[in-house]
Amino acid sequence: MTGVDEQAFHFAEGLTRTVRAVCPAAPEFQVDIAGEDPWKAAVHPQEKAPVVLSIGGKRLLDLVVSYTCTISAQHPYMIIEGSTFGLRPHGGGEWLARLDYQRRPLANVPCSHLHVHAHRDAWTFMMSRDGRGSGRRAVKKRGDAEKTPQISDIHFPVGGPRLRPALEDFLTMLIEELGVDHPSYARQELDQARARWRTEQAKAIVRSSSGIAADVLREMGWAVTPPEGYRPESDRAEWLGRY
Repeated sequence: MTGVDEQAFHFAEGLTRTVRAVCPAAPEFQVDIAGEDPWKAAVHPQEKAPVVLSIGGKRLLDLVVSYTCTISAQHPYMIIEGSTFGLRPHGGGEWLARLDYQRRPLANVPCSHLHVHAHRDAWTFMMSRDGRGSGRRAVKKRGDAEKTPQISDIHFPVGGPRLRPALEDFLTMLIEELGVDHPSYARQELDQARARWRTEQAKAIVRSSSGIAADVLREMGWAVTPPEGYRPESDRAEWLGRY
């Protein structure tokens, strides 16, 4: 097993703990290695089963969670290439909401975005016009579409590649907004897991913007000395301006 394999299995174990904090009967997450050069993996519950959530003791919701992962070209660490957190009625039916992340989206959509599956006449009215200001062909020609536009066609941006919501945020929302059944310790477990996630994101931000981090520390009175061979970043970190 390679180092990146171990990272993936450790990541899957963490996901299992997080989801079982809310639903102790949730399936275990597994890792499917899909390629070695370049390294790729899918992380999802066993047999891609949904996590069944109950409200008031009744099984009402299916939570679908999946990740695709690869290895960074800059460092020997696993990175998340894409993820989906989806919510639908138990047993099937139309989605209620989906929170998707695509590290490198193929179209002009936000890399981290929310789909809301609902119906509202005001949205339908606005979306039946050609959106000529968009860079996406489907939006520019929306007035010619043969089907009624849906709110779920809209990609609501949520935080970009580094500041996007985590699985812990999605699960906490289900507890606080829908009253999903959960053990008494669930919120504490989710808060701790969220803190670990945000700590890792903070580290990644510092690695990609070390010059900015050093400047801020100096402003705070720290003595910061760059390592030998350090070359100042000529441009801002690429992710800072990404949609």
